[in-house]
Amino acid sequence: MNTLLDTNILMRAAQPGHPMYATAVNAVAALRRRGDNLFLVPQNLYEFWVVGTRPLAQNGLGFTPAQARTEIDQLKKHFALF
Repeated sequence: MNTLLDTNILMRAAQPGHPMYATAVNAVAALRRRGDNLFLVPQNLYEFWVVGTRPLAQNGLGFTPAQARTEIDQLKKHFALF
């Protein structure tokens, strides 16, 4: 089955200290074990960038642009872009 990953899953999986981190990582692992093809779309990357580079005080992740780029590059290595 083809499965489009929601940006919220990607965001939580990028935050090891977040209470939902394990849930997000485990959900992706379960989909992979089930044999799903996991996809991203450009909107995921745009949303990840916006939230990732937003300051922590404004409900973002507080990543520098370089950190956000590294995270996005990793996402593109692990998931197909549709």
